[in-house]
Amino acid sequence: MRALTRETFADIRALPRAVWVLTAGQFINRFGCFVYPFLTLHLLDRGLPGGQVALVLSSMAVGQMVSPFVSGYLSDAIGRRNTILISLIGGAISIVMIYYGQTAWQIAMLAALHGFLAQLFGPAANALLSDVVAEEKRVTAYAVFRLALNAGYAAGPAMAGLLYNRAPVLIFWGDAATSLVFAGLAFRWLPHGLRTITGRVTSPAVAWQSWLAVARDVGLNRAFMQLLLSKLLMSLAFIQVFYVLSVDATARGLTTVQYGMVMGFNGVVIMCVELPLVQWLKRFASRPVLVVGFVMVGIGSASFAWAESMTGFLLAMGLFTVGEMITLPMCAAYGAKLAPPEYRGRYFGFFGLMWGLAGLAGGTGVWFYGQLGPIWWCWIGCAGVLAGAVMALPVALRPDAPVLVEAATESAG
Repeated sequence: MRALTRETFADIRALPRAVWVLTAGQFINRFGCFVYPFLTLHLLDRGLPGGQVALVLSSMAVGQMVSPFVSGYLSDAIGRRNTILISLIGGAISIVMIYYGQTAWQIAMLAALHGFLAQLFGPAANALLSDVVAEEKRVTAYAVFRLALNAGYAAGPAMAGLLYNRAPVLIFWGDAATSLVFAGLAFRWLPHGLRTITGRVTSPAVAWQSWLAVARDVGLNRAFMQLLLSKLLMSLAFIQVFYVLSVDATARGLTTVQYGMVMGFNGVVIMCVELPLVQWLKRFASRPVLVVGFVMVGIGSASFAWAESMTGFLLAMGLFTVGEMITLPMCAAYGAKLAPPEYRGRYFGFFGLMWGLAGLAGGTGVWFYGQLGPIWWCWIGCAGVLAGAVMALPVALRPDAPVLVEAATESAG
């Protein structure tokens, strides 16, 4: 245990400044991520029926689905920092505009715009972390990044619940303000990162050819294709916690503040446990660890079907959180390992696409929940278990490569 602790702190101290800038900004931004966990509830409170709420959420998911293609290209063409700035500033403006939309169609269009702009951040940030951190320390770097994310998120939803009870508009303006603070930090201290696309990067022909080259490479990278499919299935389960849980929890008697505490519990557990957990897990081969993580996400999601009290929701969230802690940092680090450096931004664009596709399908979860009730969680849990099954299949690195049998590091013994 002492050796693990020393190793953890040594790896943390060795992380470059860019990681800490992203970490600090992510903490501020995620503390102020007030709208997302309350958006479904807010739309229902405004009188929108379930079908129109699903329209808004699906529209946001359409924007999120398109965004990774643009973000991956921009990250490799104009630099990671510039792409991050576009995302943060544009996302701040568009989140406020959602509140002032008057009709369901207006809100849906604004939600699509916000989904597009906000989702530009992920591929650029992941690519920048991969640029500046050595491969053997990436799991730790992603865990530190998520530590800040969840430290902010631990307090954010509870604060959002208080603000929402006072005046719903406050969560929209508060969300925007924290994004702008992060943008200021990024502008001042983040490096541009790699820029690997040459020529006139604003040319549609250059963009098209760059994506064709990456698509061919991804098609040959069977291990990455397997990871993408597993990530998509896991994301289908994961995203329901943010789309449906607010409706389910309040329908079964929890107040908005209690729901915020359940969501905050997720962040507290991650903040306390994830970093030492992934530091230990990185001694093992990535793929078996991911199998366990994907299955745990599925089990945790299904467990919400039996939650009837605050305690029940906390227990289900605990199981879900274990899967999240195992899966997300390992998935990002394994994806970075499989991505060629010259295509890294666009490879992470494919990662973002999986979230977008899951969000597009997940937006209908509100409607399915209305039809099926809490048993919907069991169907969602199946997606996580299936993700683990896909990841457990043997795979070849390239068409002519031997079947991949990934070895653990020497320290695993």
